[in-house]
Amino acid sequence: MTQDGEKKLAGADPDELLARAYAVETPDDSLALYKDWADTYDQHLEQGLQYLSPTAVAAIFAEYVPNKSAITVDIGCGTGLTGLATTSHGYQTLDGIDISPDMLREAGKKGLYRELIQADLTGRLEIADETYDAAISSGTFTHAHVGAGAFDEIFRILKPGAIFACTINADVWVENGFGPKIRALTRGGVMHVREIRPGAYFKGDDAVGRFLVFQKC
Repeated sequence: MTQDGEKKLAGADPDELLARAYAVETPDDSLALYKDWADTYDQHLEQGLQYLSPTAVAAIFAEYVPNKSAITVDIGCGTGLTGLATTSHGYQTLDGIDISPDMLREAGKKGLYRELIQADLTGRLEIADETYDAAISSGTFTHAHVGAGAFDEIFRILKPGAIFACTINADVWVENGFGPKIRALTRGGVMHVREIRPGAYFKGDDAVGRFLVFQKC
């Protein structure tokens, strides 16, 4: 992470906001954090912290989803950075889900999404079974955010054969139960793992992140 550029950005220090993001404990904490961060989130992540994850996961998504008309859902879409990276590959129909109305407001300004849905990914989604052809997510499965339990709902709303490309922070892999959940869904015939690829989430970091590709059975 860079230092000099961060201090020139408006609002709170990006590192402080990132620390808050890694420490949220409840949905209300998330709502408060992203209310404070929404207006400067893109600037902080891209310029201050040099965030690589949205571009990287979108490139992986493009390797596995040749159909540019695939109806795709951006899980934990935030301000739309991953949506922007995804549409840059030519995908035409994208919906976004996020808990924060403030982040969704910023996502809406980009004009990328067919529909933006405010929802808590830790609960039941008001979306019909097998709605989407594909899914993508960056930065959602991380410290103090969404755990492995959300996978049940994500795969419920995906069509058979759908690809789900996402990041999972390696630091929370064990504590948030991703290994057991992935094994259970695989054994249950819900999905299978196509790839787990190491990579960096921020410029200058070691390649300790995990980029994953799943396919619904």
